[in-house]
Amino acid sequence: MPNIHTTQQKQAKRELIMQVAMQLFAKQSYTQITMKQIADTAGVAKGTIFNYFATKEDLFMSILLEDYCKFFTKIIELVKQQSEVTQSNLIELMISSTRALINKHAELVRLNAIRGPVLEGKANMAETIKRRNELYALSHELGELLAVKSKQLLTPGQFSHLFIIQSAIISGLLNMSSLASFNHQEVALTYPDFAIDLVGEAEAQMRYYLTGFFKEQTDNETSTNS
Repeated sequence: MPNIHTTQQKQAKRELIMQVAMQLFAKQSYTQITMKQIADTAGVAKGTIFNYFATKEDLFMSILLEDYCKFFTKIIELVKQQSEVTQSNLIELMISSTRALINKHAELVRLNAIRGPVLEGKANMAETIKRRNELYALSHELGELLAVKSKQLLTPGQFSHLFIIQSAIISGLLNMSSLASFNHQEVALTYPDFAIDLVGEAEAQMRYYLTGFFKEQTDNETSTNS
């Protein structure tokens, strides 16, 4: 029993550190955040954080991948509740999940945008790959579920790939939507031609992509059968 309790305490402390890190990330740029600041805010010793995460990059990479796993789990539960998935409600699912990512998981979206250029530089590769495999397994589970619910509208791999496209669209637009700020701070300049309505543009781009994708699928089937 004591060992189980100790494990629970360790998990609770790990989750506290991750929660505090994301709270700070909501208000500051990644470069402004320090491990000492995280420790002080969480009320733990700085050395304690290093018992769980070797670097700041490790910490935020863990948050990124684990939170995306939670996101996919929620979508899986949502799809399970649907009797069937048609082309029309698949598009609406992708649109609504795009909106949810931006509105309800803004920090996760920002974190994903710096994954390659920043986090991978000092994150533990073995731990990253382990968690990435867990994320891939969930993504594939979602793809298989959508394939069954849609009566093979697409292959499981094609369904999974749609969420990669979704992430790419959001990350790209997010990067370009920050031209009126510098290092997480608004600048005293306006660039109306550069302005981006992140939610509106992301929803529109997702819809354009899916509409074009399904049209291409139909055209290819028609060409094959003729």
